[in-house]
Parts: sequence; structure tokens; C-alpha cells
Amino acid sequence: MAIIPRASIATEKQNTNQSVAFDVTLAVAATAEDLVLVPATKKGRTLSIVNEGPGDAAIKFDGTATAADVLLKEGDSMAQDNLDLATKVSFINVGAGNLPRLRGMLGAGPAS
Repeated sequence: MAIIPRASIATEKQNTNQSVAFDVTLAVAATAEDLVLVPATKKGRTLSIVNEGPGDAAIKFDGTATAADVLLKEGDSMAQDNLDLATKVSFINVGAGNLPRLRGMLGAGPAS
């Protein structure tokens, strides 16, 4: 007897046709800075980031980061799929006086 699943899992391929590499060191402690900008007429669909330090950083999608946003500790990395970013990703240091370096890749695709 065949096993018939009750529901199927739909997987969607990320619709990206442009990659934007970034490698940014925070210029001024306690001042948020743009990490990567979403290309005009596109949406940010995938994102991978590595925090090389020194210190922890906070990340914010489509806005200006504060120390209370998504924490990325020194030496850690993150990857996000199925995003719908319209403008940018920004970051800020969390530890006093640290100027962390973050690098990674944004995958962008059609806005529709």
C-alpha cells in the first residue's frame, strides 16, 4: 500500500539576480551606519553576515540600528532567506568604543 502525504511542502527558490558584497567597519562608535543598500528597483531576498569584531554589533533591516536590535556577537554569523528588504541593512556597535567589521552578501531580486 502506498503512503500518500496529507500535505505537501512547497519550497520556493529565492528569486535573486544580483549579488551585493559588503565589507564595512563601523566608522564612529555609537553611531549607526549602513551596512548594505538594496539596489534600486530591487528587493533584498537573502542575506549572510559575519561579524569579525572587535566587539558585538546590532543589526536592523530597513531602518537605523540601535543597540537593542538583532544582536550579532563577535565571531558569529547569520544567514536569512525569504526576506523582503526595501532599503538597507544598518548596524551599530554594542560594546563601548568597539568598531566591529562586518562582511557578507546580499542577494537581490525583482521587486515584484
